[in-house]
Amino acid sequence: MYYNGIGLLPFVLALMFSGFFSGYIAGLLGVGGGIIVVPVLYHILSSLGFPSEIIMHVSVATSLGVIIPTGWRSFSSHKKNNSVDEKILKTWLVPTLIGSSIGAIIAGLISGYLLTLFFATIALLVCINLFFGNENLRLGENLPKGILGFNLPLSVGAFSSMLGIGGGTFNVSLMSLYGTPIHRAVGTSAGLGFFLAIPGTFFFIISGLFVDNLPPMSLGYVNILGLILIAPLSTLTAPLGARYAHSLPKKTLTRIFALFLLITSLRMFLEVL
Repeated sequence: MYYNGIGLLPFVLALMFSGFFSGYIAGLLGVGGGIIVVPVLYHILSSLGFPSEIIMHVSVATSLGVIIPTGWRSFSSHKKNNSVDEKILKTWLVPTLIGSSIGAIIAGLISGYLLTLFFATIALLVCINLFFGNENLRLGENLPKGILGFNLPLSVGAFSSMLGIGGGTFNVSLMSLYGTPIHRAVGTSAGLGFFLAIPGTFFFIISGLFVDNLPPMSLGYVNILGLILIAPLSTLTAPLGARYAHSLPKKTLTRIFALFLLITSLRMFLEVL
């Protein structure tokens, strides 16, 4: 009754395409592919007649679920290429997990309007800097320590969980501004994206357990059908993107990531304005 005249086959094909493309992006840029998965799921669920109040929650939650296998494959591929900074990963892991948990809990309770607007603005500013700024610009030679060093990954974890993305949008930019080589920033971000998706997915499941009118085969806000169709292709194509990333010059990879940020920012502005 929810397909609104649209056959199941186009729905399945759309999910498969989303999985293929998001997995490749995850490997190439060290992100979870949520920039593709979330809007595709949003438009699919909307066209099938699901209530508007649950569509974004389901899209974000399912995207986080997909990031778990995609992020793991991407992280593993980058690690084999020695592109993961173990020190940053260990330092940022705990605040990222805490932030992701907080973000998912908040997302189930309040509107993300102001947060999304803020997120889009920062993404656009970083994009402009990557396109036109001095590539040697640094906020420091080493990542911050202490309270700031804890709050940066905590904030990224919270915002990313609320928006269903793997955190690469901001992790790569932050690491680069503090002197981390772009290839190592991408690889490390892939690992953080995998870990932040786990508590984020869990709390979206919990918060959606007693919500009505969810799509068939949903566990809380996470749609299992979406996971079944998207995750395998995402996992399959993530190493392809990671392999291609290591064949690109630093400047090219930086510009690709800047374009990715621009698309992310424009999508968010269109949602909230």
